Amino acid sequence: MNGKRIIAYFLFALLSIKMLLVPFVYLDFELRKEFIIKNLCENRFKPQLHCDGKCYLAKQLTKVAEGHAREEAQKQQDTFKKITQEVFDELTFVFLPVQMTNAERVFNIHYLPPTTSEFVALLLRPPAFVF
Repeated sequence: MNGKRIIAYFLFALLSIKMLLVPFVYLDFELRKEFIIKNLCENRFKPQLHCDGKCYLAKQLTKVAEGHAREEAQKQQDTFKKITQEVFDELTFVFLPVQMTNAERVFNIHYLPPTTSEFVALLLRPPAFVF
């Protein structure tokens, strides 16, 4: 029972970290703002722009968003593959040769499709008028 509880807490922690990833990015930015402005900001040599590290924050948020988008796309692709695999695995086509005797062939001859010339002749026949 104790092992199940540890696994449950571990999975809960993983889910919590994933859900709180964006707030962690903001928290990291606020805690290290001075360091980011001085060392990591793209516009650190242009103080008149008053970027104050927002470029770095935007990059980090974009990375997180792209990661989420990639994961969602992968999930959708995996789901699509799984569904198509389940559908087409159930559909199995088996073609068995039909063994018929000559008597059965003679009996079933009227079920054969007409030849091309008979078919065309039936299509091109003029209409019959009944008075």
